[in-house]
Amino acid sequence: MGEVNEPILQVRHLRKQFGSHEVLKDIDFNTYPRDVVCIIGASGSGKSTLLRCINLLETPSEGLILFHGENILKSSNLSSYRAKVGMVFQSFNLFRNMTVLQNCMVGMEKVLKKDKKYAEENALKYLKKVGMAQYINAKPSQLSGGQQQRVAIARALAMEPEILLFDEPT
Repeated sequence: MGEVNEPILQVRHLRKQFGSHEVLKDIDFNTYPRDVVCIIGASGSGKSTLLRCINLLETPSEGLILFHGENILKSSNLSSYRAKVGMVFQSFNLFRNMTVLQNCMVGMEKVLKKDKKYAEENALKYLKKVGMAQYINAKPSQLSGGQQQRVAIARALAMEPEILLFDEPT
């Protein structure tokens, strides 16, 4: 990995259009290790679209996104990149058919290829950190919205990503 003074993520001249509607126009920034960056703007100003472009859930119309200097828009290994970039969505995106513990384990097992014992221990560690360890056998529908969001945060943390993106997490 790079030095502390080297950016983890660089966004250069990023643009995103939906038809003729330009949502993002010439976005430029760097993020460095241990940075906390908050993007503030009115509803509909493009905050979520920017995060979705960074995680390549949306394809930018123009520009560059560099992760440790590599242009991820040209990368052949998106799953490796996405494993290093955690995302917590406004709408939780928990799997309704899985328990809290299973929701926190599935990414480690399927994406990171960790064994079940490791995934369970790591999931429990982060569920404890967010105060949700006592709910490991609950399904998302049995939890309040705030509890579901804490599970989504634990799930993202359990992947131990280099970057965490939060879309209105509170």
